[in-house]
Amino acid sequence: MTASEGTTHGIQWMPKELMTRGEVASYLRRSPGTLANWAAQRKGPPYYRQVDGTVVYAIEDLAEWLTSQRVAPRAA
Repeated sequence: MTASEGTTHGIQWMPKELMTRGEVASYLRRSPGTLANWAAQRKGPPYYRQVDGTVVYAIEDLAEWLTSQRVAPRAA
C-alpha cells in the first residue's frame, strides 16, 4: 500500500503530485494573480495552503476541475 492509497500518519489521502500556483497559472495560460483572485472568490481549482503559506494544487484536482469546466458545443 502506498501513501496515496491508504492512511499515513492520520492522513486519509495524499496527492501524488503537486504544482505551484505559478506552474498552474502557466499551464492554464493565466497569471498567478488571476489564480489568487479566483481563490479569494472561492472559484477556480481547489488548492492546498501549506504551513508556510505556499499554495499548491494537486494534479488530480486540477484535472477534475478542468473537466467540470468543459462546454460542449451545441448541435447545428
